[in-house]
Amino acid sequence: MQRVRPLKILLIVLFAFQSVANGQQGPTTTPAPPVTTPAQASKSEEAAADERRREAFEIVWRTVKENHFDPTFGGVDWDAAHAEFAPLVARARSDRELHALLQQMLNRLGQSHFNIIPPESIPSTDEDEADDNGPDSDDGAGAVEKRHRRGNLELAERMTYGIGIDLRVIAGSVVVTRVEPNSTASRAGLRPGFVLRSIGGRTLAGILKLYERVAVYEPAARHQVPAEILVDFVNGPPGTSVRLTYLDARNRLRRAVVPRERLTGELTPTVQSLPAQYVEFESRRLRDHIGYIRFNLFVAPVLEKFCAALRSMRDAPGVVLDLRGNRGGLMALIYGLGGLLETRAVSFGVMRTRAGWFELRVMPQRTAYRGQLVVLIDGGTQSAGEIFASGLRDSGRAVVVGERSAGATLPSTVKELPTGAILQYAFADFVTASGELLEGRGVLPNLHVKLSRRALLAGHDPQLEAAVAAIEPRSARDVLTPTPPHALAAAIAGDATRAEGLTKASDATKTNGGTKSSAEGAKKDASGAGVDPQVEPVIEKFVEAVGGRAAFERLSSRVSKGTFEGTFGGVKVSGAVELLEKSPDKTAALISVSGFGVIRRAYTGLYGYQQIPLFGFEQIEGNELADMKLSAEFNWFVKLEQLYPTMTLKGRERVGGSDAFVVEATPTEGHATKLYFDTQTGLLVRKDRTYFEDYREVDGVKLPFKTRDDFSVITVTEVKHNLPVDDARFAEEKNCFTQ
Repeated sequence: MQRVRPLKILLIVLFAFQSVANGQQGPTTTPAPPVTTPAQASKSEEAAADERRREAFEIVWRTVKENHFDPTFGGVDWDAAHAEFAPLVARARSDRELHALLQQMLNRLGQSHFNIIPPESIPSTDEDEADDNGPDSDDGAGAVEKRHRRGNLELAERMTYGIGIDLRVIAGSVVVTRVEPNSTASRAGLRPGFVLRSIGGRTLAGILKLYERVAVYEPAARHQVPAEILVDFVNGPPGTSVRLTYLDARNRLRRAVVPRERLTGELTPTVQSLPAQYVEFESRRLRDHIGYIRFNLFVAPVLEKFCAALRSMRDAPGVVLDLRGNRGGLMALIYGLGGLLETRAVSFGVMRTRAGWFELRVMPQRTAYRGQLVVLIDGGTQSAGEIFASGLRDSGRAVVVGERSAGATLPSTVKELPTGAILQYAFADFVTASGELLEGRGVLPNLHVKLSRRALLAGHDPQLEAAVAAIEPRSARDVLTPTPPHALAAAIAGDATRAEGLTKASDATKTNGGTKSSAEGAKKDASGAGVDPQVEPVIEKFVEAVGGRAAFERLSSRVSKGTFEGTFGGVKVSGAVELLEKSPDKTAALISVSGFGVIRRAYTGLYGYQQIPLFGFEQIEGNELADMKLSAEFNWFVKLEQLYPTMTLKGRERVGGSDAFVVEATPTEGHATKLYFDTQTGLLVRKDRTYFEDYREVDGVKLPFKTRDDFSVITVTEVKHNLPVDDARFAEEKNCFTQ
């Protein structure tokens, strides 16, 4: 039976949505649903609603209590917050009132990525609207839910229908910074540098004050205001127009009625329960064949577009990566995008959780771009965008140009609440490779260049022009040497304990085991040590318990199917798993995770690798490769003396309520491991932190149908032997990263 131990860091990053939530509580142009209980609602329905709100409150409070990366909550008395808000929640008469209270409680933390996203702020789809008209539609509470969904569909339309402009707050004014060519805004005469004064009859001064009153964590919310204004006020349903007043280049007050039309971006589902996001991607050539790439979110569809754009720019002397206004997204994309730009393995920093420190180590891909790189940032660059920019800056790969970023960088995940709202909460802090904390501080550019209205009116983008100028003086062959990937421990930790924690976190990503050795070396290794005579009967009892060597020798392949479940920070991810094994030494674990694709970890008989859709391809080396070779040894259950030439009995321990012999086993290559054999059944029940459970007989051999560690569980539901398995199934998938 193949041993599969999913990577801790993989689970953590799959969970992490590194973005300040779009769709937080704020002003909206969509009519709010009723906040009072319908008159016809019964007392039992009211009681159920009260219980639902109380449960949502407890979930939010407890989730933060158990998963916040800082057990002291930055000095906030979280128990006192519970005592303060519990009676307020008990008096709440609507879900909307509850959500406002929950956000107020989260605001006490004073940190980014702690948000309540109410149902009315979650974009809907045509399928959601169709569901409302199904046979189960009803009145009362169902009617309220139906109105929520219609509102959600309107929100989806507001996110995708607009006039084609970008906004920034410059010197206290809301300024147009970009006008999409051939958009309705362009046809109406709007130009970069124009200042908006009113939208739909609302003054910008009034709109800004409204955002100040409803803002969640203020520093993050301040940087989101331009994007929120677009969604809440400028955009709208198809077939409608927006009335604008603005100051033109000569500060004359002008008026325009601008039709809304379908924008060039797309509404893209994210992962887990997060709302869909509006995604823009642009790539083109600037003067002197310099490449230009801009995107506003780190989401899965961006990766293929980014890879294709880079591939078309291989001859470019340099590339400008425009992350201005980028609101972050999936942390996993930092690995994938970084691997397409970095030329050596580098560390972008570490996430600090209650469980330890986890390194964001970026591996170069086969098709990595090697020309010069400049990254543009501004106050609207947030979350994953900040981590990405700082990583490229600190590795020496890129020059960062622009203005200080938002300083909202806490890795977060989400959880659904009984009210239909979504809780977004941070489970980690982030420290850069140079030892900086970005939360509340932001990324400082190498070259500080401000965006001014005067320059925009003159037809200039001073930040982009500075980025292009930074490329020109250097040879296209000059690629800066990144810092070594593990050089950050001393700079960040400052003491041996933290450095040890980082090492342990990195070690946790390795599959346990060693390498195979010849039968001649099974009893004795090079140092003269061998198999402890006390261990031999333990091993023989195990071999007999699982069916004997002869039964295993009749097998040539094994295909197992089942399920995978991983848990971190109170959130679960699951998928289907297929485990392939073929004699003599081929193995592959294929884990299909919804929203990510198929995760592959395999040994082909020649080399080992792992391939994760958003991360890229990584060839395994060193001790980890030795471990993988051992795992690939077909029917390793009955070859322990060959695989571990040195074995010593270390005593007994309790495992799962039963006594177990503890055997320290050392392979020819790789690190020593501990094997735990049940004293009664003889079965192998544990290997280091991996547990083998639910042994069942299949074709005359016993195999564990459940394998678990601290973070994940694989449950096998089907095992078939001696099936033909094509060698091609063990090879990596051909995609952007590998060809």
